[in-house]
Parts: sequence; structure tokens; C-alpha cells
Amino acid sequence: MKLIFLRHGPTVTPGVYAGSSDVALAPGGMDAMWRATDGLDADAVLSSPLSRCLDFARAWSQRHACPLTVEPAWRELGFGDWEGHTARELLETAPAQIEAFWRDPWAHPPPRGEPLDAAQARLRAALDALPAQHAPEITLLIVTHGGVMRLLFRLLLGLPPDALWRLELHPAARMDFVLDESGARLQRFDHGTAQEKPA
Repeated sequence: MKLIFLRHGPTVTPGVYAGSSDVALAPGGMDAMWRATDGLDADAVLSSPLSRCLDFARAWSQRHACPLTVEPAWRELGFGDWEGHTARELLETAPAQIEAFWRDPWAHPPPRGEPLDAAQARLRAALDALPAQHAPEITLLIVTHGGVMRLLFRLLLGLPPDALWRLELHPAARMDFVLDESGARLQRFDHGTAQEKPA
């Protein structure tokens, strides 16, 4: 089984912790995702229910005449009270909390946010369900989010918890994994294109 994970393109709120909020793609956001999947041949599409992923997933599935499944498990991590705010704002209003999160996000989740252990558990369950839902030779395009892809990178490669911040992951990033009886292998990684943040 081959899994193509695609992060959504640039959004209208660059630099903001969007999390579970439904933030739209910026002009050009869809184009960035088309470029990232140029030449891709997939048998089915799975998508986060958030529009910054789902709008492209629908368009891709229609263009390539393949089935689309909307799967809540691929949604972004919930950032609780931090959603709608930038890191700069949080450094002014909650410096101790945001700095603790950056040092150890596993032990210090955002207030009323989703703990990483819980997010990792839902992603593990989603991965474990795939072999029963799809044929082993299938290629799946999974349109999702940055936080999800960081957790999957660590989870699939068996990396330590602090590997979460070692990944440079911009909008429209892509990572391709092959899963078989020997485990998971990273076949391709494109870190996407940095989106300019507001001054």
C-alpha cells in the first residue's frame, strides 16, 4: 500500500494557529496543491473534513474520476484557546504556556487543546484501519494538515517524541510512504513552499 500525504496549500490566515477552525485556502492555495500532485496516479482520496483540505480533495477526485472519503481522523490537531492567534500574539499574552509547548508539546498542550497522545492515538487507529478498507496494492492520496503530518512522520518511522519539530513542513508539503509486511518506508518528501506571514 502506498500513502501519499498532502498538506493543504497556503491559507488566508498565515501564521495563525488554525487547528480545528475551518480556514479557507488563500488565492493560489489550490494551485500549490495541484503542483505538488502533478503526475500523481492514485486510486482513491481520503480527506480531512476541513475545507482547506476538502475543497482540493473534491476537485482532485472529480478530475481523476476516483472515489473520495471524508474522514474526521485526518483533521488537524485542536489548538483550543490558541486557535485564531499567532505565535507572536501568544508570546505577549501567554509566554510561559507557548514556550513550554515549544519545549515539550507532549507534556504541555494548548489550553483546552488536543493532547498529542490523543491525536497520535486517532491517527494510529486510522492507519490500522486502512488494510481492512483497501486492497494492499492501492495508492491513496490523503489530504490533511501540518500537525497530522508531523505526527505521522514520527509514528511511521518510529522516531523519538522530540522529532516533531525536526521536520520542515510548509503548505502543500508532500510525503509518500510505502507500507508492507516489513513496515513503513519514506519514498519521497517535499517540504512545500513557505507562506509569507504578516509583519
